[in-house]
Amino acid sequence: MSCATITISLDDQERQALEAQIRTTQERKMADRLRVLLYRAKGYAIQCIAELLQMSRNHVTELLRRYRAGGVAAVLRPDQYKGSQPHLTVEQQQALKIELKTHIYVTAAQVSAWVKAQWQVQYDVSGMNKLLKRLGFSYKKNRLVPSKADPELQRLFVRWFAGLCQRLGPEDRIYFGDAVHFKHNAEAGYAWSLKGEPYLIPANSGRQRYNVFGAYCVQTQEGVFLLTEANIDQDKLVEFLPLLRTQHPGPGKLYLLLDNARYNYTQAVSAEARRQGIQLDYLPPYSPNLNPIERLWKFARKEFFKDKYRETFAIFRSQLDDFFAHLDQYRDRLRSLITTNFELLPECWQSLPPA
Repeated sequence: MSCATITISLDDQERQALEAQIRTTQERKMADRLRVLLYRAKGYAIQCIAELLQMSRNHVTELLRRYRAGGVAAVLRPDQYKGSQPHLTVEQQQALKIELKTHIYVTAAQVSAWVKAQWQVQYDVSGMNKLLKRLGFSYKKNRLVPSKADPELQRLFVRWFAGLCQRLGPEDRIYFGDAVHFKHNAEAGYAWSLKGEPYLIPANSGRQRYNVFGAYCVQTQEGVFLLTEANIDQDKLVEFLPLLRTQHPGPGKLYLLLDNARYNYTQAVSAEARRQGIQLDYLPPYSPNLNPIERLWKFARKEFFKDKYRETFAIFRSQLDDFFAHLDQYRDRLRSLITTNFELLPECWQSLPPA
């Protein structure tokens, strides 16, 4: 029997009983199932019923067939769905997780091809996407990491840093320092726009740079910044150190943790640090992941540069000065962003095969 020929006829008593049941049914889905019967008895087309009740046409047809076979009780019977059995065994799923952790797969189709080659099990793209999500994987951009980073040195640093924090006096402060070079240019971000009509952001040449040497204290969420058109070198760092001491004129010890840029190790910098009573310590080589101020630079790029055009370098420079001078307005957001919850590299992070 085609769905178009499934008809229902209700006498006045049956219709009134159905209407009363609809009024007393608390669950809307069940009430809508009963409305299907009423509307069909009134001669409504199946497509019209589906649109009125926001059901699929197939679901309306199935409810009508149930009624013809078993009455109202069959219509209200809960659906019995049997979940599909996983195509892969638990052991095979674990093997797939190991494969995905040690090899890069760009598409779900590539993963499906590997699974088929291993176990002769076929997945379509949709099914593989669902499997990967169940296994805890998501599709995200890969991250570049300095190839010479040493996970063991990073772990030793974290232990040393934890000990330093335990020894701090109430007035002592630890700052993380770094230099960044901002180009006079906008950066394109993401936004809702009509299909085929992205927002167009004017761009500059990006040849002029405004450089920043900064130090940030995670304890107090305070920063000290030196902005300059000149290159950041030992002279600029020597100029910066008194600014840092001025921020903390009291008796507390000041620690400044730096990366391994060559100018950070010069005699002039060391001598000025001693004069200012600042102890210099250094991060392991190739370890930007251990420097919380890197997150501040990333925040600045998002907040200051994304989709923002500044016509002249003078305007760009003035507004960047103002951004760092009033960084306190972002204190609540930075407090959760800039922390010493270091993200360490796994021991065998370079185990991916070379191209």
